[in-house]
Amino acid sequence: MIIFRKIALLAAGIGSLGAFGQTLPAPAAVMFPRANSPIEKAMENISRDNATWKRRWVVSLAPLVGSQVLDAHSSWGHRELNPLLADANGGFGMKAAGIKFGAVAAAAGVEYVLVKKYPRAAKFFTIVNVASAGVTSSLAVHNYNLR
Repeated sequence: MIIFRKIALLAAGIGSLGAFGQTLPAPAAVMFPRANSPIEKAMENISRDNATWKRRWVVSLAPLVGSQVLDAHSSWGHRELNPLLADANGGFGMKAAGIKFGAVAAAAGVEYVLVKKYPRAAKFFTIVNVASAGVTSSLAVHNYNLR
């Protein structure tokens, strides 16, 4: 009779009775299915959110570089107001393009290191990159209108 009772209780996932009538613990996974705690759920959401922002950050590098190319093209051969970028004649040329693209590459490299170490920084850099691309693109449009 005790054996049938043990089998019935195990099948129900409640537990079982020992040979002398004492209660034996059933496996915890059967009795209490593991539910994620609020902290575990929050950590999963943060991890998922960080991964989403990291993908967005990677995508935000394309408009950043594209806007810099557009600005360099719109400025090529014209007078450059920035003394760091101007060549001996005061124009925008190869030196200016090298400095401009080198600065963008260095900034992207620093962003990469920081996003790798601090994944939450991806959101900040995504916003900065998109805003910077917008400003630089508007400057390029202004340069094209001056032609």
